[in-house]
Amino acid sequence: MISLKDKLQSLQATPISESTTELPTQAQSIIQRTFLWMGIITFIVFAVGYYVVSLIKTGTISPSQYTVLFWVSALGGLGLVFAISFFWEKMNYITLAVLAILFSVLEWIGLAGVLAVYNAASVINAFAGAGILFLLMALYGYFTKSDLTKLGTILLIGLIAIIILTLLNVFLIKSGTFSLVLSIIGLLIFLWLTAWNIQTLKLAATNWDKRLEIVFGVSLYLDFINIFLYLLELYWKSQE
Repeated sequence: MISLKDKLQSLQATPISESTTELPTQAQSIIQRTFLWMGIITFIVFAVGYYVVSLIKTGTISPSQYTVLFWVSALGGLGLVFAISFFWEKMNYITLAVLAILFSVLEWIGLAGVLAVYNAASVINAFAGAGILFLLMALYGYFTKSDLTKLGTILLIGLIAIIILTLLNVFLIKSGTFSLVLSIIGLLIFLWLTAWNIQTLKLAATNWDKRLEIVFGVSLYLDFINIFLYLLELYWKSQE
């Protein structure tokens, strides 16, 4: 079977306007189910996350207990993302589905700590804004005839740089202004990653491999949740 990497390399040699004008029915189904997977993961994360927030605020979960849970979820979630992203071709559909659900369960533990800091109005406004921005960039990525695949390397470098700079700011620089700038840049990176992922999905879906819907479902969830978190931080800072 042709690998996703080989498929994308061959498609990149074809103009976007020619290779993605008419998608086969199977490819359209994969794209639709990808968004279904993204929705399932997002629902689990936020629904259970709010339950954990209530446990934190009522003191049912102590700060020390949550710290342990946070690191377990953070490291476990990171490991699952790497496993899904780099080893998906060696897994069957059921295995990938189980890993995606497990990833969403681990994610709500980490997100709960973030949601507990902000008030409900801030969370709702950021969520609504993230949904609108995500939808706009997803539509752009799906319908544009521009070749966005060349942005992949640039966006990856930008993402790594943002992570490093954020850690430096948290532990060394500790600048509110620098944090604001990083939030704006991070938001822009994940907006373009959304468009890039959608166009890449559109190309890859013609491979007719159902496992892609889970792989890209997780990727698009990560795009959405980071857009939400950066918007939440920007909204909060604007209220200070």
